[in-house]
Amino acid sequence: MFGILILGALSSCLALDTQKPTDEIDYTKTYHVAASAPAASDTNPGTAEKPFQTISRAAEALLPGERVLIHAGTYREWVKPPRSGTGPDKPITYAAAPGELVQIKGSERITTWKDQGEGIWRADVPNAMFGNYNPYALNVSAQFQTHGQWHHRGDVYLEGEALSEVQTPDEVKTAPMKWYCQAGKETTEILANFGTANPNAALTEINVRESVFVPEIIGLGYITVDGLHLMHSAENWQPPWIDPTKPPQTGLISPNGGRHWVIQNCRITNARCVGICLGIAPGVDLSDVTAVGYHLVRNNIVERCGQAGIAGDRGPSFSLIADNLVLDINDRREFGGDEIAGIKFHMSIDTDIRGNLIRRVQRDKPHSASTQISNGGGYGIWIDWSNQGTRISGNIIYATESNNIFLEMNHGPILVDNNILMGGGIASMSEANVIAHNLFLDCPFAFGEAKGRWSSHRKPHTHIFIGEKREGIPCNDHWYNNIFVGKGLDELKPFKDCISENNVFLAGAKKSKLGDQTSVESPMVPIVTRTESPNGMKIEFTLDQATADATGPWVDAKLIGILEPSGQTIEDRFGNPITVDTDIHGQKRSKPIVGPLAAPVADVNMVNWKLDKHLVANPQ
Repeated sequence: MFGILILGALSSCLALDTQKPTDEIDYTKTYHVAASAPAASDTNPGTAEKPFQTISRAAEALLPGERVLIHAGTYREWVKPPRSGTGPDKPITYAAAPGELVQIKGSERITTWKDQGEGIWRADVPNAMFGNYNPYALNVSAQFQTHGQWHHRGDVYLEGEALSEVQTPDEVKTAPMKWYCQAGKETTEILANFGTANPNAALTEINVRESVFVPEIIGLGYITVDGLHLMHSAENWQPPWIDPTKPPQTGLISPNGGRHWVIQNCRITNARCVGICLGIAPGVDLSDVTAVGYHLVRNNIVERCGQAGIAGDRGPSFSLIADNLVLDINDRREFGGDEIAGIKFHMSIDTDIRGNLIRRVQRDKPHSASTQISNGGGYGIWIDWSNQGTRISGNIIYATESNNIFLEMNHGPILVDNNILMGGGIASMSEANVIAHNLFLDCPFAFGEAKGRWSSHRKPHTHIFIGEKREGIPCNDHWYNNIFVGKGLDELKPFKDCISENNVFLAGAKKSKLGDQTSVESPMVPIVTRTESPNGMKIEFTLDQATADATGPWVDAKLIGILEPSGQTIEDRFGNPITVDTDIHGQKRSKPIVGPLAAPVADVNMVNWKLDKHLVANPQ
């Protein structure tokens, strides 16, 4: 007997009230872009018969309620939308034509390599190719980066695989897939070891553009980006946006302080630092609660980004981040610092992070998750500094070199429910967290005090700071209806006003010092298997009858009550109280059975996470 759940494509039932499904929009006009079509020209009218050649030309033409269908090909340009849509039924949409592979790259192909012998090749690239932004003359270096500041913002790719930068020409000789650069007044020298490959015959590319899809105008809204493959950006390290004299946060794709963007069904690859950046920008009026955020980021693959897959300061507020596959962050271990994560948000309000699969997030050097909070990044989801009303629900996170989830310097409420966490667990220097109906597999837990560090809380559901600044000290946490396998909560200190009840501890996992009078310890050892696929994963785990039948209280606003200092309970962005009455799949619970499944069985239970089938796998 099996209990089976298929995850992925959940966001159709979770879409924000302000977003209309793209297939229900009656567009007033459709333009076409087809770079490889013989008749393509930017002097054309942009029809199917006479398409534009560039996406940027279509961007100039698009008005609210219109879309462009982009046909198969490689587009080497930075798309900078010049205007907003005007509402959920009149967005401006940039979409791949159905079934066609569209790649937009911040790189250019180089075919002028000169053979230096022994697999080493040299290219002298005219600086005119870079315009006023030469990524090989600029380092990756900014606040909260602690390692790798000598790296440049450029990159070199051979058949879609990024080489690793070294600091001296001699190091290039030591092994294939290494490169070195030196920027001069007129040209930039790039020296690379391609092994047995001929870079002039192969697809060899270098970064030349800072971003790939980011408007220059701040605050644009109601823009949809659908089904595109975006890659090869050369942005700098992106710290939280604290100083308004500094550049705003940006990434490979970013709304630049905008609102109501839909980014869906895309593949985001090889951002030098951040793949999808939802950060704030100067001039956005945060006293207007509608001015920023409300994004829908769903069903994307975000991979091989140096700093973070999805990140942002304040801009992710009121947004839904759902059903994304985020993987191989900092995969070359080039960087270290306090921003490396699969998903990393600062000061966001009422953000819903739901149904994502996050795996393989690395630090600057190998490190296995432990009871020590890392200072080198490597987290799955990192909720950092004055976030409020965040919900982390139904995610699967594993193979992170620090904790799966890190809650840093927040004052709640934060609801963590229905997740499956493997090997990393939760780290916290926050208060008023509600942790319910999760499955923790061999997870250590790191809860520490951040004395001498201060952050504030907000007026509920706004960006308005109120009350006193508070230190980051865990207290007023609630743990209900979780399953712990192998490791429990016995190492947690009994912080003030923390409650733990109705949990099940298996295979040697121990109860906490936070109560657990109604919790159960059992020697039962679940058999757990994890099968990974390129666009998903399957986890199978056995339970005994006692665990499959174990119940606790309904985790709802009545049970949790009003949490201090925010003065709110677990509730959505409209102030409606939340009851955790659905499971990891969104299936309704008939009763509050422990763990992330609404109807587990006393046998093998399977959770199968899959991306929507229309995503094209593994393009170059």
